Amino acid sequence: MKKYITTNIILSVLIAAGFFISLASCNKKLEEAVPITFPKTGDTTIGGILNQDTTLSIFRAAALRVGVLASLMDNNNSFTAFIPNNAAFRASGIASAAVIGALPITSVGGIVNYAIIPGEKYASTDIPTTFPNLELPSSLTIGTLPGTPVPIKLPIFPSRRSTGFWANNIPVVAPDQRVQNGIIHRVAVIVAPPSLILAQIIYGDPKLSLFSAAIARGDSGQVGLNKIDSAIRFPLANLTVFAPTDTAIKKYISAATGGLIPVGAPNAVFVGFINTSIPARTAQGLVAYHFMGVRAFSVNFPTTAAYFPTLLNGAIPSHPGVLVQATIIGGFGAALTVTGVGNGGLPAVSTAPVNLDKNAVNGVVHVIDRLLLPQ
Repeated sequence: MKKYITTNIILSVLIAAGFFISLASCNKKLEEAVPITFPKTGDTTIGGILNQDTTLSIFRAAALRVGVLASLMDNNNSFTAFIPNNAAFRASGIASAAVIGALPITSVGGIVNYAIIPGEKYASTDIPTTFPNLELPSSLTIGTLPGTPVPIKLPIFPSRRSTGFWANNIPVVAPDQRVQNGIIHRVAVIVAPPSLILAQIIYGDPKLSLFSAAIARGDSGQVGLNKIDSAIRFPLANLTVFAPTDTAIKKYISAATGGLIPVGAPNAVFVGFINTSIPARTAQGLVAYHFMGVRAFSVNFPTTAAYFPTLLNGAIPSHPGVLVQATIIGGFGAALTVTGVGNGGLPAVSTAPVNLDKNAVNGVVHVIDRLLLPQ
């Protein structure tokens, strides 16, 4: 069986990204990898494996270029590493070590350091199967805590279910290669560090302009951390956003007005309706129903529909939440269906590669095609 890999890593974006890399997805068909369980290799290190295994030559070139290879060869250190082999690099748009040599060194550092968890050796069996995932600090520093020299490490999110093992939303295809100074898990494509916060993804997407307007309306009269805007700008948050498109919101408003506002009306008409006809508190609750207080990638949701709480549960603890079901193909998240309690059983859908698993520094966005109604 073959699978569609949703990795749309564009070198022009890589080159421009600086300290982070923004690696999105494209459709590429690859042979499905057969998982391999490696025996312990007692006389070598992660760096030693990189030196010996020619299928890892691109990652080795990257580690060498940013000065990490020596640390990976030191058996006094401990690491968990999610390493893409050469085929995985090619599937991600990086064809050779020569491409690594041409990228900005900060971009290469993002690839390498985000793949490495320092100080710990996590086998696949150490990753819990509980929802949604396990948050662990990578080696990639994104700044310091304000007023202190304490570094902030960009987290990576391994997860495991009976059907698979992932780093973020990327499947691990060959787990548990044990060496003296750590454990290597080989991944299907690069596990890319996010480069944007949620506010940048939401406000920067022209098809989410009405959702942005709804956020602003709900925040009316609120201050500080009571604002959704504050949450999506806070880089240390961990949120999941089911973001309805402009078309989804237009269809809802048009139906709610009995067609007085046609779906084809200009966006400004719908923004005006949101600001004048929807009370701020109603907008706040409606927006909160589209947020979860944890970061959940598509692969973290079950393939059998189940209810999950949203931020609305902070005000209404007894609310059942949203009904979510994942479709996973070849280890990759292919789609999510999300159904609100008030949607009459009609689900919103988010599909790969464009709308699903838009990873941010402080959460993940799934763009959906229907407004979720809490009642």
